[in-house]
Amino acid sequence: MPTRGLSYFVASLLLLAVVHSGKAVAAPRDESARVVPTTIHDRARAEGEVRVLVELALPSNRVTEGGLSSQARTAHRQEIADTAARVLSRLAKHPHRVLRRYITTPLIALQVGPAALHELDAAGVLVKRVVEDRIHKPVLWDSVPIIGADQAWAQGFDGTGFVVAVIDSGVDSTHPFLAGKVVEEACYSTTSGQESTTLCPNGAGEQIGPGAGTYCPLELEGCWHGTHVAGIAAGNGTPADLPIWGVGRGASIMAVQVFSQINGFFDCSGAPPCLGAYTSDILAALERVYVLRATYAFAAVNMSLGGGLFSSNCDDEPYKPFIDNLRAVGIATVVASGNDGSTDQLSAPACISTAVSVGATTKDDQIADFSNVAPFLSLLAPGDEIISSYPGGQFAVASGTSMAAPHVAGAWAILKQAVPAASVDEILLALASTGLTITDTRAGTGTAKPRIQVDLALTALLNPGVPIIASLSPDRANLGSSLSVAVRGANFEPGATLSLGAGITVNSLTVVSPTEMSVALTIAVTATQGPHDVTVTNPGGQTTTRSGGFTVVMPPPTLSLAFVGKVRDKVGQGNTAFAPDGALDGTFRIVLQGGAFPRTVTRLVLNGGGVWDTDTATPHWALGAAGSLDGALLNAGNGAVSFGVADGGTFFVFASDLSSAPFSSGAVFTITANFADGTTASATVTVPVIPTITSVTPSTGAPGTSPTVTVAGTSFQAGASAAFGAGITVGSTTVVSATQLTVALTIGSTATLGPRDVVVTNPNGQTATQTGGFTVAPPPPTVSLAYLGKLRDKVGAGPSPNGALDGTFRVTFEAGSGARTVTRLELRSSGGTWDTDPATPHWVLGASMSLDSPLLNAANGAVSFGVVDGGGFNVFASDPNSAFTPGASFSLTVILADTSVATVSTTIP
Repeated sequence: MPTRGLSYFVASLLLLAVVHSGKAVAAPRDESARVVPTTIHDRARAEGEVRVLVELALPSNRVTEGGLSSQARTAHRQEIADTAARVLSRLAKHPHRVLRRYITTPLIALQVGPAALHELDAAGVLVKRVVEDRIHKPVLWDSVPIIGADQAWAQGFDGTGFVVAVIDSGVDSTHPFLAGKVVEEACYSTTSGQESTTLCPNGAGEQIGPGAGTYCPLELEGCWHGTHVAGIAAGNGTPADLPIWGVGRGASIMAVQVFSQINGFFDCSGAPPCLGAYTSDILAALERVYVLRATYAFAAVNMSLGGGLFSSNCDDEPYKPFIDNLRAVGIATVVASGNDGSTDQLSAPACISTAVSVGATTKDDQIADFSNVAPFLSLLAPGDEIISSYPGGQFAVASGTSMAAPHVAGAWAILKQAVPAASVDEILLALASTGLTITDTRAGTGTAKPRIQVDLALTALLNPGVPIIASLSPDRANLGSSLSVAVRGANFEPGATLSLGAGITVNSLTVVSPTEMSVALTIAVTATQGPHDVTVTNPGGQTTTRSGGFTVVMPPPTLSLAFVGKVRDKVGQGNTAFAPDGALDGTFRIVLQGGAFPRTVTRLVLNGGGVWDTDTATPHWALGAAGSLDGALLNAGNGAVSFGVADGGTFFVFASDLSSAPFSSGAVFTITANFADGTTASATVTVPVIPTITSVTPSTGAPGTSPTVTVAGTSFQAGASAAFGAGITVGSTTVVSATQLTVALTIGSTATLGPRDVVVTNPNGQTATQTGGFTVAPPPPTVSLAYLGKLRDKVGAGPSPNGALDGTFRVTFEAGSGARTVTRLELRSSGGTWDTDPATPHWVLGASMSLDSPLLNAANGAVSFGVVDGGGFNVFASDPNSAFTPGASFSLTVILADTSVATVSTTIP
């Protein structure tokens, strides 16, 4: 039978798209006014059915029950049940399947076809919106001391008495690291036709009780994930005499398995089966934790999963009311920020404003290169190379924001044990205000966020009057400089004072808030270099000191580097060849800016098409240094250097040319200089470069048109010109930037069809060519499609009759379309797909010039035939399951030899 397409799952595998709701009105209508987005309708027509989340419109217009009285909560839940019943009653006449019903939040998870979707679209005041039920992916001992958790243990707080709910791929409760930890279990997993299979141990879509939350089969990549996460949050190696502990080592675990086995080829990026979690199952898990809030003392929920990227809070995501309900009863929802390496976006559900989103840091307190970070991120925690439990009693090292989030969830258990009545807001403020501030420098965004410091947060909660210094930014400065320093921490009071030791003068101090002070400093030229203790004293005499919290350093030197050319012969080819070899060297001029301090150069390294240095102990070739182009080398016999350079002084370096000629146009070189005072400086230069072309947009144009084209590439210079070959006139070329040109074209009406080379020429004569980068092609023809009935028997599963009449259509090229050659045809409807491509599993689509003429298809079904201007042809599709019934819609795609494509649709009357 014709196969269903899965293209929509490919596009949405990691994405949680939410479409704004609106009132249902008769089509056509604006997309923003739709209850069911067009994309969901399209997918249902293409695949027959789709999983959706239906948000109900309650009479009270309430979404969450947080903060309601018992009587109001009962009424709210009755409203949900009544409205859901009314919606399901409307759907009774259409095929549908109820996947999940929620008691605390107005949502229903359904599997529906096109007719049921239209019913939801017309449900009026009963339905707010419909969104897709998406699939999501699962995104130590040295990290515990980094965040000060061991110091919290020393004060008697390790999370004992509190539970962390791990919503993930299940937990190996028999692991020695987790022995006795798992006190509650549940599973929410889905069998959905051929798309997915439940992983609940009982084979159903839901399981509650012992054994329900066990880890899924290890044959599926990622089933170790929940066990690893649980170990980070609450593992305890002491009972098994293991020298490893999780953050909240005394806490217990609720294990909730929410992943399903996804079976689709495209859903699994070509390697099925794989692991994925439906939104509806995750929501069921969140609601289960909320329902059990009176049974267990939950500190936090951990979700190391998600998908999509959002540049601001995504509070229209379906998670929001569930997270709000938990937050209202003091339970934090801790979510990994995602592993896309974004510097200004977070995944869902980390992007929910009431979630506690967590990004990852390295062991040396840098933002991990994979971590998503954004201005609305809550916290940072270690997430790089974290060792934790692995199913089967093993341990494994893993990296990701998935590993960072449970550090925070475990910390939450510690802090809740210390102050059980503390709200989510209070604990989040304690962690944020006392955390070590780390700035994201990956893309120059400068986003600064706190890396949790559990011991300091604990002190802040237990001792509200004692000041706490979490970080200073900046935490170092040069001799002789004046600067403003932000001191972050907790419990700062108006009138507080600060001192940093001899040689550093505090000019002014402003208490911005209880968690931040702004301090203006002047550092004397005679101040002692090195670390200085920082002391804050509140007006009441309460004081705190951060040892070595601020460092005084020499002003860093800066270098400028210029490529002079191949102008002198000072060194040879080898690591000891500090003498001429008869060939000119690549020569560079270096200028030192030392901040009013002279420096002594002790080592030089040049990196580019090779490596050259001043150290004969390395295999790198010799790098000569001289005070001038014609001065003697400053290198000793073994290549080592030690020479002084005044502030603003100049010297030169010389590198022998390799056989691959590294000193050619476009090559990039970096010089790194080490100085006797322990400082280092680098500078980079690019040898005048050859431009490149990476793309041309649009890449096609029709004869007689005048398109404007964007050429993307590198190293475009002011005054650059562009050429597109014969028959195409360039009206103007605008250099937008070094990476982009805007070119106005006129394509002659008689221009030859086919590809053209695109050439960009810089003023210095350097050129870049993209072969076949632009194509002259006619516009697609105007095509009409008419259903003739079931008239002939031309095809079956293959290109030959099968004894049953085929659905027959007439395809007409309108006059003015020109003569064309058809190379491929594809007919689609909700009943199936037929085409002329033998490489696909779709049934054959026959083609002939008339009803009774022979098929134009080759033996394998392929076509290549001409159609005159205004002419037409017929297509024939075998009927597998009564697809050709009144009201059925069909879409025909025609692909032509000139690369143009035409698509036309019709509905059977």
